[in-house]
Amino acid sequence: MTTLTSGAIKRYRVMALFTGTMLLILTFVVIPLQLWAHNKTLEKPVAIIHGYGYMLYLIVALDLCLRARYKPIRTILILLVGVVPFLAFYYERIVVKDTQRLLAEAQERAAKKKAKTAAKAARTKTAVAVGAQGAQATEPSPEPAAAE
Repeated sequence: MTTLTSGAIKRYRVMALFTGTMLLILTFVVIPLQLWAHNKTLEKPVAIIHGYGYMLYLIVALDLCLRARYKPIRTILILLVGVVPFLAFYYERIVVKDTQRLLAEAQERAAKKKAKTAAKAARTKTAVAVGAQGAQATEPSPEPAAAE
């Protein structure tokens, strides 16, 4: 079972921001240069960087969604925001806030479970100690040997 971690949230955040930035550069710098200035210098490198970055984003986002146990429709939405300009930035904030809330809840549950286990262990230890003292009190004390 995988658990939600702050590292998974950070990885998602970095890749969402990177993918969104590269998409903005591709959309508002490279494509206008290509169409109006007939300059294809930046087209290939930016497209390749965005493409590989988006593939890495898909892996990181899927990992986060599986760890957070999101529903399939939300997972698909998170995976698709990397192809719409500006949406990656907006939805990244929503996803990060939600997963941080889920992480805090999970940590709180783990702390309660740990405290409950520690209390149970303390009760067991106390019961064993009381039981051992009670057994010593009920045992007959050895009588001194009679002198002959």
